[in-house]
Amino acid sequence: MDYSRIVLLGIIQGITEFLPISSSGHLILAPKVFGFEDQGLALDAMLHLASLLAIIIFFRRDLLKLLVAFLDPKGDKTEKKLAWSIVAATIPAGIAGLAWGDAIEHQLRSSTFVACNLIFWSLVFLAADRMAPKNSEKEGEIQRLSLGQALFVGFAQAMALLPGTSRSGVTIAAGLFCKLSQTAAARFSFLLGTPIILAAGLHKTVSIMRLPNEHLIYGGGQLAAGFLVTFVAGYYSIRLLLKIVGRVGLLPFIIYRILLAIVILVYFPR
Repeated sequence: MDYSRIVLLGIIQGITEFLPISSSGHLILAPKVFGFEDQGLALDAMLHLASLLAIIIFFRRDLLKLLVAFLDPKGDKTEKKLAWSIVAATIPAGIAGLAWGDAIEHQLRSSTFVACNLIFWSLVFLAADRMAPKNSEKEGEIQRLSLGQALFVGFAQAMALLPGTSRSGVTIAAGLFCKLSQTAAARFSFLLGTPIILAAGLHKTVSIMRLPNEHLIYGGGQLAAGFLVTFVAGYYSIRLLLKIVGRVGLLPFIIYRILLAIVILVYFPR
């Protein structure tokens, strides 16, 4: 795979990982439109780790507070409660991924399923967006989430295994149903997504170690290029999402998802 395709894949990964527009929908279109071949585990791992780094850099202060509170027995109680809530809310998606991840990947990857799921969840997002509080984010809003509310968002995150859903979209919507403001729901979505994206990257890295020839598909320069492009695209996608959601909500993404679903159903049904 040449550098131009790696750069394009990095841009797609960086944008669709964080914007609520479904990475699976775009991964169906990309090979058909651009003639991509299988990108391989090595590049896939690099792209996931680059997405993780984008979250860590963007939310470094929030994540550092949570990490310190989690590790320090005498740490801030409010931050410690949030840290444990995130850990608990990560468990449903982790269990679902281990139990059904491979089956979903192989059996529910059809274009028609993805397109229908894009539309279905767009309607859910629209309902959440209409019910969302219209006030701006209040200080400490995320920290006041109850364990039950955090778990509700965590179970919603498990639904992102279904192609066409969008992890960021479904967790933001769940946060809105929990009466978080739009910006707070988006921020909590990113904090909650950090452990899952880390797990995905590590899982793929371990898989590479089990396949000694996997890393030979790409040179170091190609992997570095993919990593850098994904990181930059991901970082600015986070910033863009927070701005758009804070100003107009999820509606622009909902419209885009429905248009994407129509394109898939009309031109790439199977």
